[in-house]
Amino acid sequence: MDYYSYPSQSEAVFKLYKNNQFLKLKEVTGVMKKGGPIELKTPLAGFPKSYPAYEIITVDGVTDIVEHRKMEPIFYVTDDSAVWKELGVEQK
Repeated sequence: MDYYSYPSQSEAVFKLYKNNQFLKLKEVTGVMKKGGPIELKTPLAGFPKSYPAYEIITVDGVTDIVEHRKMEPIFYVTDDSAVWKELGVEQK
């Protein structure tokens, strides 16, 4: 999966590929909550300065929180209820 966003826009683009190949299966665009990336008020131990950072993104009516643990080409989708609560997002 590939994901990117533009600082000047409130959109994120996700692309899903087949088996690490260049065959794109799906591409969707989501709406990002403005003001991101967001950091927690009390940063988690063991992370570099300014990390983890979060983006709240909604695609087709479904909201998820993308977590960036450090400057790297890997992202995570968090289901940590404490993070969702602190960021003010209702977890469904």
